[in-house]
Amino acid sequence: MIPLANRKILSRFVLFGMAVTLYDVILHTLLVFLHLAFEWFELGLEELIEHLFHTTRQQSQIIVFYLLWLMLLCVLYYLWRVLPSLYNRIKTQLLSVGLEYQAYINNCWREQSSTQKVKWITSFTVSVSCLAFFAFS
Repeated sequence: MIPLANRKILSRFVLFGMAVTLYDVILHTLLVFLHLAFEWFELGLEELIEHLFHTTRQQSQIIVFYLLWLMLLCVLYYLWRVLPSLYNRIKTQLLSVGLEYQAYINNCWREQSSTQKVKWITSFTVSVSCLAFFAFS
């Protein structure tokens, strides 16, 4: 019997592998389901308006069209109001994480011996040189 922790890791690994190998199929299926859900929502709204207001099919389709535009504009207005504060919050979080990572890297660099520092600089220089050679030749 596989322990619970190993089963969780194994199931996550399998799900991750499936997502990586089948990303195009999963994305297409998700978009198809979203499209079908939108069509059902639109049809339900259309039938409701047709029943409540005793309109024809064409009139209810026009009403639903403009209602959907109104909903989209309301969502865009809400995003326009919320995005600046969300951007500032994410920016401060990323800056703080970046500063923590920079301090960690500086601390690791200070702990290295001189020979290790020379090895790191040499390997970095050779890597960048090879990348530039293969990219621009």
